[in-house]
Amino acid sequence: MMTSTADRTFPAGRCARAAARNRRLAAAVGLGLSAGLVLSACGTGDEPAGSPSATSDPSSSPVETVTETASATITETASASPTASGSGEQTTGLTQTYTSESGVFTWTFPETWSASQEDYNEDLLDYQGVPYERVLFQDPEGITQYTTTTGLGPTDNDGPKPDVVEVLEAEELPEIPVNEGEGATGSGPVWYRASLYQADEDVPDLESFEGGEFLLAVQVVNISADLDPEASDDSYWSSWFYEQPPAEGFEAGAAAILSGSVTQDSAEEVTGLEGEEAMRAFLDTEEYGQLRSVATSMEVEVP
Repeated sequence: MMTSTADRTFPAGRCARAAARNRRLAAAVGLGLSAGLVLSACGTGDEPAGSPSATSDPSSSPVETVTETASATITETASASPTASGSGEQTTGLTQTYTSESGVFTWTFPETWSASQEDYNEDLLDYQGVPYERVLFQDPEGITQYTTTTGLGPTDNDGPKPDVVEVLEAEELPEIPVNEGEGATGSGPVWYRASLYQADEDVPDLESFEGGEFLLAVQVVNISADLDPEASDDSYWSSWFYEQPPAEGFEAGAAAILSGSVTQDSAEEVTGLEGEEAMRAFLDTEEYGQLRSVATSMEVEVP
């Protein structure tokens, strides 16, 4: 099974390292993540969500089964929903919706996937007024997974960064609310992007590349207004997170890390190809279409 996608959040820097220390002290449950439990010195916050990419057939009459869990409400909708793949083809299948413990975020994901609330901490509200949360989505074979880590404070962006070979797909998500607060650090438009990373020999021991030389990363991020969303130069790393609009009564929003990934060995297994060719071909698979649909389905209510 792959390591957590949150372990693949490269630029989190000192805030993440301090958070990791706090995670160890608190003995947090779930998979390890570079964002970790956020110390009050780093701030906290939530993630917003995007325009749903999986929509029900308007001619059908969905039957919903609601299951209450300790961390969320899962609603299984018994109607086929189209999911776009990288090739523009569509696959159909049952979907579920998952609402986070805070009630702020909702995602739609394939019926065969699992979703779990890995962490929730109302005590880490700090000056941004929103809880720390972490939700993990994963397909049954462990090929793809998507992690949402919300309630994070600012970061110095000094973490390790692999080489960005190319942004393979980018799409603006205009329905996601944008933080237009005076203190916003990521107030540009919100985009989905899928990028091909390559291991950098000057950045050794990145666990993300245990599956090979290349990595496919998907993100929902704020792209600074003056930057090209498909740029792969250094400006890429100035737009690697999403900043949620501020909660009522607060001036600043909170950072959210919304990311998924596919390792090279997983892409080779699915496509039957090798290396970079396998990574690029993965965008034409149903597995990628499902991953993309999870990332772009998020809905958010500003607290």
